[in-house]
Amino acid sequence: MDSGLNRAEKYCLAGPELEAPDLDEENYRTLIEEGFDGIFIQKGQEIIFANKRIHQLLGYEHGGLKGIKHCVIYHPEYRRLATEQTEAVMRSEGASYLQEVKLQRKDGSFCDAEINARAITLNGVSGIQVWVRDITERKQAQKAEKERQTQLIQTQKMEAIGTLAGGIAHCFNNLLMGIQGNASLVLLDIDADHPHYEKLRHIQEQVRSGADLTRQLLGFAKGGRYDVKSVNLNALIEKTTNVFSRKKPEIRIHKQLEKDILPVDADQAQIEQVLQNLYVNAWQALPGGGDLYLQTENVTFDGNSLTPPNLKPGKFVKISVRDNGMGMDEFTQQRIFEPFFTTKNSGNSRGLGLAAVYGIIRNHEGVITVASKKGFGTAFDIYLPALNGRNSGKTHLGVTGSQNG
Repeated sequence: MDSGLNRAEKYCLAGPELEAPDLDEENYRTLIEEGFDGIFIQKGQEIIFANKRIHQLLGYEHGGLKGIKHCVIYHPEYRRLATEQTEAVMRSEGASYLQEVKLQRKDGSFCDAEINARAITLNGVSGIQVWVRDITERKQAQKAEKERQTQLIQTQKMEAIGTLAGGIAHCFNNLLMGIQGNASLVLLDIDADHPHYEKLRHIQEQVRSGADLTRQLLGFAKGGRYDVKSVNLNALIEKTTNVFSRKKPEIRIHKQLEKDILPVDADQAQIEQVLQNLYVNAWQALPGGGDLYLQTENVTFDGNSLTPPNLKPGKFVKISVRDNGMGMDEFTQQRIFEPFFTTKNSGNSRGLGLAAVYGIIRNHEGVITVASKKGFGTAFDIYLPALNGRNSGKTHLGVTGSQNG
């Protein structure tokens, strides 16, 4: 097969729908070289012709693909498939195939592509003609849409759980009030040396524990902020890490705090609770000790696709809490903020720590996201509206999860 581009080859490349005699050689060359799709011809496993577009797509200088094995341009996972399909096409006259694949660029990076290959005969010699279309942006858009759908479902699920938790908490709280009232009335009529006195006091203690539980549930469902004021998150992180590091010296804390961090409107005690819960979660993921990374930064979102879900455009303060611990699988990430969900043995935890974190951040018109991978640690990102960048109107709040290596 002649590796040059004669008229017969041009006709094959252009396709049977075009009348070859109506196009001169220069038009054929423009059609092939300047086309939107990459095109190459292979004889057996060797590329004998490639147009300008396929060289650009794969990062080769013009002519650099000629003479190399075609499997080199495929992602390693697709090389066997490409070889098998080439052999199958060559065995069947007129055969063709359409396939989505990953291609490997010269620099080692990868791109998504759709290839359309068919058997051809040029100058009496059989070969394969391959059209290559870059679909990287399309695949990224599909991935982004899938993530948006997942985030929407997750938000709806958390809202439903919150409604259920709030209803149960209200009913449970009413029962506790009745128990507390009756226990208090009985205690008024007996002395401290009565045989049932301590048992009644124990009932009161359990009622208080139950009331604390309902308070946390109500905070997760739709609780409010009780002591709101301007808060410097850097100062809050310094305060909470000083306390935590004294209790858990085996955890090495690394801080990268933006110097001119914007203030936020927040209930300081509740945000302290959020930070402490995240520190404890990291500590539990680092049973032999390890590293905890804390970072703050001012961020601005303009409403593009990179904006975290459920945040309106505006200025925010971002807090990142990351550890290099055991990490979580995807199933755990999807449920990590649910009340009573825990990976610990039954009875060891009420599982409300991260549920309370979720509720507090939501009630501050913020968003918390989690990214984790088994064996590679976990990262929580919190976004709180900055005081001088507060958005007008209510923000629809939620939580999302994604994997990150």
